[in-house]
Amino acid sequence: MLGYFTFVLHTHLPYVLHHGKWPFGSDWLSEATAECYIPILNALNNLDPKEVKIKISMDFSPILLEQLADPEFPETFTSYCDEKIKLAESDHTYFGKNNEKHFQPLALFWKEYYTDAKQRFQNDYNSDLVSAFKKLSGKGILDAMTCGATHGYFPLLLDDRNIRAQIQLAIATHEKYFGKAPRGIWLPECAYRPRYWWSPQFGSGTMENFRKERAGIEEIISEFGLEYFVVEGSLTKGGKAMPSYHQLMQSVQHKHIGSLEWQKFLFQTAENKDRSLADIYGVKSTLRDLPGKIPVVFSRDRKTSEQVWSGDIGYPGDPNYLDFHKKHHNSGLRYWKVTGAKIDIGAKEQYDPQATEANLFRQSEHFVSIVKNTLVEHFMQTGKPGVVCSPFDTELFGHWWFEGPGFLEKVLEKMSNDSDIKLSNCAEIVNNIPNPETIALPEGSWGEGGGHYVWLNKNVAWTWKEIYSLEKQFLESIKEYKKILKPSKFLTEILDQAARELLLLESSDWQFLITTESAADYSTKRFQKHAKRLEKLLKISDRLMGGKAKKDEDDDDKVYLKKISVDDKPFAEIDLNWWA
Repeated sequence: MLGYFTFVLHTHLPYVLHHGKWPFGSDWLSEATAECYIPILNALNNLDPKEVKIKISMDFSPILLEQLADPEFPETFTSYCDEKIKLAESDHTYFGKNNEKHFQPLALFWKEYYTDAKQRFQNDYNSDLVSAFKKLSGKGILDAMTCGATHGYFPLLLDDRNIRAQIQLAIATHEKYFGKAPRGIWLPECAYRPRYWWSPQFGSGTMENFRKERAGIEEIISEFGLEYFVVEGSLTKGGKAMPSYHQLMQSVQHKHIGSLEWQKFLFQTAENKDRSLADIYGVKSTLRDLPGKIPVVFSRDRKTSEQVWSGDIGYPGDPNYLDFHKKHHNSGLRYWKVTGAKIDIGAKEQYDPQATEANLFRQSEHFVSIVKNTLVEHFMQTGKPGVVCSPFDTELFGHWWFEGPGFLEKVLEKMSNDSDIKLSNCAEIVNNIPNPETIALPEGSWGEGGGHYVWLNKNVAWTWKEIYSLEKQFLESIKEYKKILKPSKFLTEILDQAARELLLLESSDWQFLITTESAADYSTKRFQKHAKRLEKLLKISDRLMGGKAKKDEDDDDKVYLKKISVDDKPFAEIDLNWWA
């Protein structure tokens, strides 16, 4: 055996239920379900009866699990499919009347597609996709990982208590739906920060003097028993081998630990060309003992990733595949193929679903060959099995690349039949490769430029000012709340809802969608809505704890709480101790 291969699919959407429908809102969730989650479940279940020994890692963000398990979602999704079926029927009639009968078979294709998605959802998966994934986890096929509760951007949150709350809620939600604790975590945006003295770049008043030593992200995930995570390969290449205490004493005086010199020693970002991305590593940014195991990091493989991500050489750009951008004015359904990289949208040719199979077969073989070549090269250089980790957003397979689930199925089947490659998942690999070399990673993410730019730039700086101010106020309120021996039920409910609003406010999706201009207006309004709700809830809690609440105010506050709880109701099992 030359080594291991694993896909890691990052499965996440922001909280969109009860916050609009189209173009931004619940249709996002339904769209991802029809185009990604159900087709991927189909692919994994198609291989299972064939006794193909498949394994895969997928993380599920807790906020996505809460939406998929929401009692209202089955009706939301079936209504979405019914709408798409009617639109396809309308297109079929339209094409017949407008001398475009050559498009009618495709209209029927879409009608059948959404009819099948609806039937699979209701019959095969009992309108419960979370349980369908849980079943695969129980069979050992799926390594189900977790993620930050609402996808908060860990390195930039004001206080480590907020990161701990995101992780503790993530573990609790995962246990609720999968029946066991997760072993691995997907860091939102693959964003990592080592231990160092940190201060926020934005804020006012006392915030400008806020500076403290922050724990490395690996310390916090170790604290809660999580064993592994994934980073962009450039961070691994830029990492510094972590010295033993004896080695440190020979090179750096003890008094310099924590100083600027110490940080430079640990976190130099010059690329280490000798460090292989086909190895796993322990991660540690402090000489202190970690609370639990030293977490293991998997590095994003560059060669396999670009085959799927690259707009120039990636498989999704194949001329025969369904074009993502061109949609019919009557329905929004897609009837055209990519045709060519430089082809004007008006010159796109008609899509033929039957013309894609040969290309998927060829590209899946090519993908497997890249993995094998990487493992051969690593084995020749090191004499030991390597690890190729290919992480992607789950929504890439089916939504952005319509044929993606078919590609995934073919790769998994081919890989499982290759005696040189061990098709695996992160959990199994960590079990089989104990005590890897420990390194210290620099700060970064898998975003543009490898840093925080997408989530920290002039267009979104205002969001961090809001977040930091409200985070600080919330933590102060929790501190006062914990001093009360017998807090009222209403006060606890107010702060529980304030915690939900803070968690929703912390979602990194808002900055991403504003920066990329994907849904800037929607994201801005959503952010502001959660900020205003949190601010009002904190004012109510202050009145209640100060004994200044009046009867009429108390009644109005209860009406307000009931009203916003209809919209923002994930995470029934909030525990305020997570922020204490």
